Amino acid sequence: MSRTAALILAVASVAALAGCDGAVGAKMTFADTEKTKITDIVLSGGSGDVMVTTGNVTETHIKRTIRGGNGSAAAYRISGGTLTLTTDCGFDCSISYEIQAPTGVKVSGNLRSGGVALTDVGPVDLTVTSGDVMIDGSSAPVKVKATSGSVTVSRAPGVTLEATSGDLVAREISGPVDARVTSGNLDLQLVRPAPVTASVSSGDLMLMVPEGRYRISEHTAGGDAEIDSALISDPDSPNVLDLRARSGDLTVGIR
Repeated sequence: MSRTAALILAVASVAALAGCDGAVGAKMTFADTEKTKITDIVLSGGSGDVMVTTGNVTETHIKRTIRGGNGSAAAYRISGGTLTLTTDCGFDCSISYEIQAPTGVKVSGNLRSGGVALTDVGPVDLTVTSGDVMIDGSSAPVKVKATSGSVTVSRAPGVTLEATSGDLVAREISGPVDARVTSGNLDLQLVRPAPVTASVSSGDLMLMVPEGRYRISEHTAGGDAEIDSALISDPDSPNVLDLRARSGDLTVGIR
């Protein structure tokens, strides 16, 4: 299964299981093509699923699926190169978006409830209250804050991730990592040496790094710590691994 197909399936699963505010009723689908070149996509809050893929295009294709309600409030807005997605269409109404946008589009904003899946985008800065976030490919650093739900990021030049309840996974990361989890597991993988700041209050922390020199600072309170003996410890290295696991195991290995 391709990465994009997996993301589509994942978002569809979230929608099928969670829906949005228990919406029932008629289903309406709208497909639009906007000729304005979109450089920014902003989530304006509310509830719903959002999937964004990109390509070598100048137009932006927008598919909206609305369930329940009358759909009258379910509209997006374009101002300059910014596309703002309305994900709140009223009582007993849910809305999901599938968007194909130009390469490098920035995605930001917040979502109260729903899943987000992004493929090969530009900078990301999202806050999600309840729902899973999956990002496969970003040309710029990724920042995600989630209250309840898992966050998975792959192929990014750096990440800043925070989750209150849920797992954080960041793989094929080529730059600095700052990741914090209150309750959940943390799984990190670097493709080149870089600084990592990571902490877990309740859960396991696993970090895989390439060969290189690192300045390692690790602390565990209620679990075991296992650091690969092949790692080269260098107190002068700029690649600081600052790792904390309060209740859970901490593992650092060479990929």
